[in-house]
Amino acid sequence: MIMGRGARGGRRARLRSAQDAKQPRRTGAQTISLRRLVALLRPYVGRLSIAFVLLIITSGLGLLFPLVIRSFLDSILTQHDDRLLNIVAGALIGVFIFQAVLSSWQNYLLTSVGERLSVDLRTKLFRHLQALPLSFYDQRRTGELMSRVTNDVTLLQTSLTGNVLPVVSQVLTLFGSIAIAFTLNWRLTLVVLAVAPPTGIISALLGRRIRNATRGVQEGLGEAGIVLEEALAAPRVVKSFAREAYEDQRFTVRMGESLRQALRRARAQSVLGPLIGFVGFSALAIVLWYGGHEVLAGRLTTGSLVAYIVYLTLVVGPLIALTGLYSQIQAARAAGERVFALLDEPVEATDAALPALPPVHGDIAFDHVSFAYTVPPADDAPADAQPERRAVLRDVSFTVAPGQVVALVGPSGAGKTTTLSLLLRLYPSDSGAITIDGTDIRAVNLPSLREQLAVVPQEPTLFGGSIADNIRYGRLDATDDEVRAAARLANALSFIDALPDGLASAVGERGVKLSAGQRQRIAIARAILRNPRILLLDEATASLDNESEALVQDALNRLMQGRTTMVVAHRLTTVERADCILVLDKGTIVERGTHAELLAQHGLYARLYTRNFADLDEMAEIPATIAALTSE
Repeated sequence: MIMGRGARGGRRARLRSAQDAKQPRRTGAQTISLRRLVALLRPYVGRLSIAFVLLIITSGLGLLFPLVIRSFLDSILTQHDDRLLNIVAGALIGVFIFQAVLSSWQNYLLTSVGERLSVDLRTKLFRHLQALPLSFYDQRRTGELMSRVTNDVTLLQTSLTGNVLPVVSQVLTLFGSIAIAFTLNWRLTLVVLAVAPPTGIISALLGRRIRNATRGVQEGLGEAGIVLEEALAAPRVVKSFAREAYEDQRFTVRMGESLRQALRRARAQSVLGPLIGFVGFSALAIVLWYGGHEVLAGRLTTGSLVAYIVYLTLVVGPLIALTGLYSQIQAARAAGERVFALLDEPVEATDAALPALPPVHGDIAFDHVSFAYTVPPADDAPADAQPERRAVLRDVSFTVAPGQVVALVGPSGAGKTTTLSLLLRLYPSDSGAITIDGTDIRAVNLPSLREQLAVVPQEPTLFGGSIADNIRYGRLDATDDEVRAAARLANALSFIDALPDGLASAVGERGVKLSAGQRQRIAIARAILRNPRILLLDEATASLDNESEALVQDALNRLMQGRTTMVVAHRLTTVERADCILVLDKGTIVERGTHAELLAQHGLYARLYTRNFADLDEMAEIPATIAALTSE
């Protein structure tokens, strides 16, 4: 091999510490207001309004029941009126049926709002994630992002739609009961209201602990999701290295942290309810004592006392329920902080207002371009540590004429892949300008730029679905005949037609059912179907065996015809035929010329070329070395 693996490996190594960093430092957990949280329900205000009206009716009917009991005790039983007793009992049954029907309708409306909220919020998050720049993904891990879209949204949905109207219901019941109780006996009511201050203090203190613990639970689940996603994405690596126990330990540690936070939350929740219940029922005992003396003194009837006690239970019940709902709302705030932190990430500027890039000829120019990656502080860095800027390209200038093939070579981490990324505007350059046909790529909208380029990477990404779906990803409106023609030009039909379902065959997750060479040819077919004017090859044959390389190289030669091509080179076949070779080292171009010219300079390119053959000689000696060791 003549060159290193390109900047991809180096960049991954440089960003490894950032990827392993904890998410709170990167996203900056924020405290969100309840107003912003409740604002998520604004699109469903119609359904919620109907449910609110139903709630008022059902809560009002519930508040009338103690008054009926008072009349029952003070009038019906005293007067021995059987007819009135039958009327009241029948009316109560009718009211209960009516109340049940309204409650059922209300519950359906709330459930439907919850399901719609979940779908809409996940869709919004997915759309936002698609709009975020590539630099965002360089510093995040897939499992943690998936946790926010799944676990956090579920918690947010449950807490909002399951608690907003119930809170209103409990508040209506609480204040309605207090108001009616005040009319029955204002002295007793003042005794009941005396429990309000300690209740509020207890709720505030424990509620804060519940919110913080819930945030820790969600973060722990996110970290566990990262391990889960990584282990399931690479089962062959895990099993090949016999690392099942290691992955199990990683997952167990992160779930253990989530459990620790969950138990902390459970302790706060378990204390909150009983404390509020103790305060409420202590007030009930006082009311029984004081109310009993009022009845004995003739200042209160037995029916009024019983009705008052029922209203008191209607006060205590909402107090206990509200503490539980309060803890769930605090949990929703914790989940909301993580969701909104993601939604508040700045999206990639698509520059929709800028003009479209017209069809290009393929004249590319880099004019004094420099670029550095931003690496967040490590976990053990001080709290006020600033992100680090690590230079990758320094004052790079070169031109590519239409139809030319230019190869980028150099050691790993020299900036080769980064150069292609800047041309695609996956990252913004720090200084200098990149032009195509004389137009600065920053002066046109992104879709029009990227529609005229195609990339064939070293490790092609295939999506779950059929082979035809993956090829058609290059141009979504392509016909079946066009897809088949692209597969033929990519030397892919030979293996596709051998499959039972041909182009309709499933590729498996990330193309696991296909070999590396087959996946690469599908990626080439995708690029052929796109028919770009500018082609970017990022070590497209680096990981292939000789037979696959020959087929892929033949397909690449067809694809390169008549197009401007930039190649991150790895194999000699592409390098030797390039019109110009740019040799990068530590982010700068140190040599440029043809293959013969560079060999004659006896510089870095010549050393890499010579090292390539030395590596081949060493590889040729490996079988003999193994045989000698075995014989010993």
